[in-house]
Amino acid sequence: MEPTKLLVAIFTLLVLVAHSAAETHFLFWNVETTNITHNCFSANVTTVNGQIPGPTVEINEGDTVVINVTNNANYEISIHWHGIFQFLTNWADGPAHITQCPLNIGSSQIYEFTVTGQSGTFFWHAHNNWLRATMYGHFIVHPAAAPPFGEVAAEYSIISGEWFSQDPNVVELGFIDTLNPVENATVANTINGEPGPLYGCPADTQIFPVTSGSTYLLRLTNAGLNNDHFFKVANHTLTVVRADGNYLQPFDTDVVVITPGQTTDVLLTANQPIGSYYGGVNVAEVPNVGAPPPSTPALVIIQYEGSNSTDSPVTPEFPSMFNLMPVDNYTSFLKGLEPYSLPETVDVELVYVAGIASVNCNASEPCTTKIAGTIQNSTFDDPQNTSVLEAYYNNIPGVFTTDVPDLPPVFEDFTSQPDRNYILGNRGTRTRVLQFNDVVQLVLQNVNAFGILDHPFHLHGHDFYVVGRNYTNFNPDVDPAGFNLVDPPKFNTISIPNGGWVALRFQANNPGVWLLHCHFERHKTWGMEMAFITENGSGANETLPGPLHPPPSCT
Repeated sequence: MEPTKLLVAIFTLLVLVAHSAAETHFLFWNVETTNITHNCFSANVTTVNGQIPGPTVEINEGDTVVINVTNNANYEISIHWHGIFQFLTNWADGPAHITQCPLNIGSSQIYEFTVTGQSGTFFWHAHNNWLRATMYGHFIVHPAAAPPFGEVAAEYSIISGEWFSQDPNVVELGFIDTLNPVENATVANTINGEPGPLYGCPADTQIFPVTSGSTYLLRLTNAGLNNDHFFKVANHTLTVVRADGNYLQPFDTDVVVITPGQTTDVLLTANQPIGSYYGGVNVAEVPNVGAPPPSTPALVIIQYEGSNSTDSPVTPEFPSMFNLMPVDNYTSFLKGLEPYSLPETVDVELVYVAGIASVNCNASEPCTTKIAGTIQNSTFDDPQNTSVLEAYYNNIPGVFTTDVPDLPPVFEDFTSQPDRNYILGNRGTRTRVLQFNDVVQLVLQNVNAFGILDHPFHLHGHDFYVVGRNYTNFNPDVDPAGFNLVDPPKFNTISIPNGGWVALRFQANNPGVWLLHCHFERHKTWGMEMAFITENGSGANETLPGPLHPPPSCT
């Protein structure tokens, strides 16, 4: 055989072997109401298979998952696979009213998708009402190639969250149809579903065993609803290597900042005297409005082999939640390991203003005005009888509009004082249409209407480069000159700074309907969201097919 033909044959064989190595994982999940006691309070909450966190999905890059979900709980549900691209499987993305109707009580649904071109730490969570407070779990995708940070002795999952001491959907009711919501005073921070030892109630404290001299991978995820988190391990330095499934230029830090919806992989080297050390989370930066967040850390124990289990662990000292400096210092080190790879020419330039306002109530609502989250001064109303994706795919008129403005009406001082132009917002089911392969530059600008605070924004179906960030007001004539187009980090969730802006770039190469929303659940409840519709391209791999399995029907 000629050398060239031999090489082609070998390559073809290798491709076939690699393809055959991909697995299909069949999972069966029962969504049910479970009575759980934490922080001295028992509550009936919604769980998957009776667990908090729920089952971990662990696959290899290139694998397919088929998850049969049966809803035996007290509420309609939907599940989102946070950070997974869902390329050509937009129907499996999961946000209620956006890509599917919520799953009715007593019904079943199959989510099926293949994970290609991405690996790392992701997670799944409920995507309707406040059910993700107790419906969440890790989604781990092992890479096809060895990670650049080398081998580790073991991996540990750490998912931070909140415990409300009552049904989270009951807490949500305090945020609907009112201008003065009150949060539950008994809320507690959690790690892997447990508040830990500092809450004065009997609690399980998870122990992570380590051996002196070994290095461990900690998979950190903030699954919390309404708070940014600091993560620390007493007396240890952590090396940040990955975020939202994307490798970073490694850097050392004593504190990790994680906003709701973000994942971060860090290395911990056991290089301290043999003993026990607490590691855990506490609330990071907080807004200048609203009820104080829970301030007691949730902790786990990092226990060295050979340590005395009766010794009291060393406790970490967390930064002040009222000091932005630790957040800014941490953010300044975030740089991508791979260089920027999008075209420098931008096809679509967007500046979206996000904030808290009030809106007029509909006739069916028991109010005159109510508090709202807005993008471009508009709060998003979920369609009720179908989803945006079903309406788009089947050309159903009257469900959504495509009129989200590209720019605010005027560039002004958005942040230093309450802006009267953004105190009363509009309402609608509004989207923005993109052409396939458009390079999009999106600047998210904070606006001070009913107060100023950070907003962790998540874009479904895509990663984006974070090319710029600053406080005060975005200046389109000046600020782009300072964008990092060399080694910006990639995320799927990023915070608008408290009183500032963040600039993102992504390529609209995934046909379908993709939600953009604040990942603070109280703000999403108030409608701080919109959707991008990416139209089909020219080929079969650029055209959204129909659903692999029947989607739920709206009741």
